[in-house]
Amino acid sequence: MREGRNSLAPAAVVFVTANVLHTLDHIRQGLGGLTPEIFVGGTALSVLAVVVMVMALRHHPRAPAYCAGVGLSGAVGVAASHLAPHWSALSDPYPDLSVDALSWAVMLFEIAAALTLGLVALRELRREPQRV
Repeated sequence: MREGRNSLAPAAVVFVTANVLHTLDHIRQGLGGLTPEIFVGGTALSVLAVVVMVMALRHHPRAPAYCAGVGLSGAVGVAASHLAPHWSALSDPYPDLSVDALSWAVMLFEIAAALTLGLVALRELRREPQRV
């Protein structure tokens, strides 16, 4: 078993953990303020997080590519939704909501976990032999 694959599965598990914590924090805050777009986007990210975690745990040959896509797009999506000023129906900017420190910590943890998953997956993709 190669080293990259050994780190891909734990990174995927940490990302799912962070995603679940973020979801639970949204439930704690109350779901009433979420737009349908935010709710659907968050649900889609949660489903994709579980899918890539299962792929990584099973050492699926496409796991690195899928983990890279989900991890990097997830990090950008959560950051755009919660850190950027209001820009669309996909906005849920924390600075405007006066959320507590726990909410900030959990949201930043999810961004960091998603980014880590994406970078670990990219490293794994670079190690794979090129197929012609």
